[in-house]
Amino acid sequence: MADQHNHDHDHEHELEDDLIVLEDEDGKEHNFVLGEVINVEGQDYAILLPVDDELEEGVIFRIDGEEGDQMILAEIEEDAEWEKVVNAYNEQMDEFDDEEDD
Repeated sequence: MADQHNHDHDHEHELEDDLIVLEDEDGKEHNFVLGEVINVEGQDYAILLPVDDELEEGVIFRIDGEEGDQMILAEIEEDAEWEKVVNAYNEQMDEFDDEEDD
């Protein structure tokens, strides 16, 4: 996927309504929505969920700040950072599932 992506969004509206288009290494575009933002060790990460039927998994990008109303997304390149974020996200989902079961 693209190394960096500027995404227009308005904090006053639901973020799930905003479409994010990313281009893969083959030049094919894929549509995503912002599922949620999680914070791991003081850094925010965007969990993007696919809109396209051909993709089954979401993607995670580090949020490297904002320029005006645009969120700057960057690929996570370090395996250790990736693992921390995935583990934090999975823990959060497990807690959410446990709350729903109660």
